[in-house]
Amino acid sequence: MIDPHRPSAKETVPASPRAGQPTRGDRVLLLLLMAILAIASSMSPIRNYDYWWHLKTGALIVEKGEVPRADPFSFTAAGVPWVDHEWLFQVAAHLGHRALGPAALVLVKVICVLLLSLLMADHTRREGHHGAGTAILMAVALVGASFRIDVRPELFSLLGLPIVVWLALRARDRGRHRLLLLVPAVVGLWSNLHPGAILAPAVLALGSAATFLDERFAARSPGAVNVAAGRARFAPRLALTAAAAALAAAANPCGFRIYEVPVHLSRLLAALPSPNLEWARPSPFDFPLFFAAAAASAIILIVFRRSLDPIATPALVLTGCLAAAHLRNIGLFFFLLPFGLARPARALSVGLASGVPGRWLGSPRRPAESPEAASPSRARVRPGFVAAAVVLVAAVPLLAVLPPSVVWGIGIAPDNEPERAADFLAREEVGRRLYNDVRFGGYLIWRRFPEHPVFIDGRNEVYPRLLGDIFASLGDSRAWQAFLGRHDIDAAFVRYSAALESVVRKGTDGLPDVFLQRSFSANHFPREDWALVYWDDDAMIFARRSREYEGVIARLEYRAIHPEDWRYQLAGVAAGQLQAGPILEELRRKLRDDPECARARALLATFRRLADAVENSAGASYPGGVTGSVTGRPPS
Repeated sequence: MIDPHRPSAKETVPASPRAGQPTRGDRVLLLLLMAILAIASSMSPIRNYDYWWHLKTGALIVEKGEVPRADPFSFTAAGVPWVDHEWLFQVAAHLGHRALGPAALVLVKVICVLLLSLLMADHTRREGHHGAGTAILMAVALVGASFRIDVRPELFSLLGLPIVVWLALRARDRGRHRLLLLVPAVVGLWSNLHPGAILAPAVLALGSAATFLDERFAARSPGAVNVAAGRARFAPRLALTAAAAALAAAANPCGFRIYEVPVHLSRLLAALPSPNLEWARPSPFDFPLFFAAAAASAIILIVFRRSLDPIATPALVLTGCLAAAHLRNIGLFFFLLPFGLARPARALSVGLASGVPGRWLGSPRRPAESPEAASPSRARVRPGFVAAAVVLVAAVPLLAVLPPSVVWGIGIAPDNEPERAADFLAREEVGRRLYNDVRFGGYLIWRRFPEHPVFIDGRNEVYPRLLGDIFASLGDSRAWQAFLGRHDIDAAFVRYSAALESVVRKGTDGLPDVFLQRSFSANHFPREDWALVYWDDDAMIFARRSREYEGVIARLEYRAIHPEDWRYQLAGVAAGQLQAGPILEELRRKLRDDPECARARALLATFRRLADAVENSAGASYPGGVTGSVTGRPPS
């Protein structure tokens, strides 16, 4: 907690620079390296699929001058009440996308992360870190949070919570209590951008309680009377700020219903038989840096418990618990890490530099200067500066190595814009009542609304009944076909899945039902009822075998190749149950129509190798004359 013997911010500034401390040139270079790392951690293309329906909602709000209160986009949940807490982001994203383009929105995101990095670095510097300490905390924070930094409403929670904590810390440490007046304003704006604004009053309430206890403890510490008396009034001020923030969070079109969001989502997710990936618990294999940082933070906070910050540390612990429960909160934990660990990490660095056992336990004695300043005056090499530079430079390639890795770029991510498949729907007039995978719902809203409402999109809170019906029907082909019939589905817009699906298929000619494990689309859109009329690297389009689509199916159907069910077909060719010739011919046809299709190239290489092997083992030439080779790997 607050160290009564800790010097004030003014006292910690050295009167004159020492040889061991960073020079002006050192600080400029480290600042530049930090900026490069911040840019590298945030310079990623727009990869979230909800981006598109956010844009369309913003356009709808601008056009009609009101925030929608019911679902306007789908034919499966039309009119269902919808609480849109992100309307301001949607309007801003729509205007920015229309005027500047998605690349400019990515650059705005980068600038926001750069500014937040300056706040984090400023706080660590004020806590006594001059080089290595700041670099380590910043590197861990930026690398760990990078996978959550996207052009989406959540970005404003990643920015908003650290800003609120920073304002509270500055108000306390500098005695500028008027800064607390900015907190309700920030929260009020934030509540119209993302419902994560409700975290602010919770964090401030925890901070006020911890500050109250810390002030009582400091008041009873020997020699701390004057310091405690000077700070004794900050806990009530912080409590009032928490209350004001709680009221400000309701400054949105839906008022205090914003506090119902976590409860509503928890009930919805608990009712689903399959977890939403963003709300799943993180695993050590997929998020090793989070588990390593959480474990190291816990050890540091326990060992140096007398150096904890009563505002920043509870915020870090709270977001760490949230991140352990749901991986989507990991970014919050990492962006609060430099605030929550700055003070105990300084105690650690002082203990390492001095070797004094008492300081390893967070002794209240005034700490020695930071290890960056501990070098002899004649030293030409500054270990703290060198270590900081190495950490910041090494962190950039870690972004591409540590899972989940970052892909750099601006604009829209290549797999987030199924433009050609949507063009096919418009050109061939397919999909009057289109079933679509949830990842494509946002883009189809952007491209086809209002003429063609969607089946589903990423707004889980709008589709609880539909999601229940989907999961109840997936395991049985008869139930699934009945489900599609109830919604009058005439075409399907389906993504690729590496996982195999299990389904019960009705037996024919009096034979018993069959339990199969094949790809999702092969099981749920079987050839006898559905025709594959288009596919590319992003999506497949199936049309129901009906009179309406007879012409399209006759011209465009792929009767042999199934680009998602290729493993089953490969096994059939190897067993002699399927002929490779028609499959190879349709793959060549696809490459003639779409020479850039990587999936088609890889499948052609795979089936040609197998056909050659079958031909050689049979000792006879294969009908159709399969010769030559094509490099490539089968798709996952």
